[in-house]
Amino acid sequence: MKSASRTVLHAAHGRVMALMLSLATMIAPQEARAHFSYSDPRIIHVTENADGNVEIFMRMPVPLALLPEDWKGNAETRLPPFAVSTGNSAALDVSALDLTNPELAAVLERSLTVQMDGETLQPVLRAFRVWHDSDRPRFGTAKTAIAALENNSEPKPVPYFDATLDIRLALPGINLNRDMRLTSSLGENFQVIEKFGTVVKFHRSEGTETKAIIGVLDVSFPPVTTRLQTLRNAALSGAEHIYLGLDHLGLILLIALAATGWRQALGWASAFTLGHIITLAAGLYGVAPAASWFIPVIEIGIALSIVLAGVAIFLKANSAIGWVSLFFVGLIHGYGFAASAATALFAGDFDPPVLLAFAAGLELCQFAIYALVLPAILIFDRYMPMTPVSWRRAVALGIALCAVFATLSRLSVVSGAFAVA
Repeated sequence: MKSASRTVLHAAHGRVMALMLSLATMIAPQEARAHFSYSDPRIIHVTENADGNVEIFMRMPVPLALLPEDWKGNAETRLPPFAVSTGNSAALDVSALDLTNPELAAVLERSLTVQMDGETLQPVLRAFRVWHDSDRPRFGTAKTAIAALENNSEPKPVPYFDATLDIRLALPGINLNRDMRLTSSLGENFQVIEKFGTVVKFHRSEGTETKAIIGVLDVSFPPVTTRLQTLRNAALSGAEHIYLGLDHLGLILLIALAATGWRQALGWASAFTLGHIITLAAGLYGVAPAASWFIPVIEIGIALSIVLAGVAIFLKANSAIGWVSLFFVGLIHGYGFAASAATALFAGDFDPPVLLAFAAGLELCQFAIYALVLPAILIFDRYMPMTPVSWRRAVALGIALCAVFATLSRLSVVSGAFAVA
């Protein structure tokens, strides 16, 4: 446990330093590398059917599954695989969406590789289903995933870059009482993969173990998972949510810059966490709009909250930052997580201890970052020369400017430009 905590602490320190050193580079426009949003995670369920064989249900954006590795994003002139031209855009070719299409079946089977006790296995494709992003059913539990794949409605033309793919894979003769590793090279050459999340739910008779990762898929499950390990994994997921998110790190730095001492900084951080957990839990119970615009709008709200906090510090309006304001900011941030990866991370049989462990991970990671940042701020205060614009105000303004550009980028998502830089 000490090793895991040390890893989280070092990673948090690295992310904080990276944020402070890269303010200028973040402002520069960046080229889009892929045409799908990272707001919606890839969701994977690993289960055993009534015959004792392993089945895998996976949901992901169609472009992640089907685009070639050398796809050039907005600069690409080729028609995507399994697509037909519809003027200035592309739609999935309904005639090609058939299990009898060997090329399509081969592509989908390669979307996931499984290792059991070190032995590499290739899952067999059993079924697949394509949805428009706005029409897809729930997929957060094994039961809803099975129902989505058993839908017998006829496939309809779907815009290629607004499409979701559900697939059902099988591993005959295999059970879950073994060490399992899931890997996939999908999207490894896309810049968007650096922000793309995957949630894997491993359903055993003893219970469900959930792991959430960012980036290229590589996740392992030991033969047996204890209750303590499940809670520890939830806590680590909470910590990762902080130190892997520039939005959260930016807000933590602003709180540290505005606070007059340790107690005030930690109190404000706790108010933020409280709001975050309330809307996270609310989202899990479905108290959130299901429309496709909701996640992008929440993302804009998160970026704007950082802009306003940074400007308030720069203008010396520190009274604008306090328990109440940070509690409401936490509400916005919590809905952002609940609407995407958290829906899958905690969906199914609601387990309050897992959510509390996740919250503990959030809080402990924040405290670890403050333990690194607050002493550094005191040192800077002591040795930085006095100027009309203090270094604290300058850094706050820099963070606010970065958030302005993030806001503009997310506005393009709301307007329908889902090409993510």
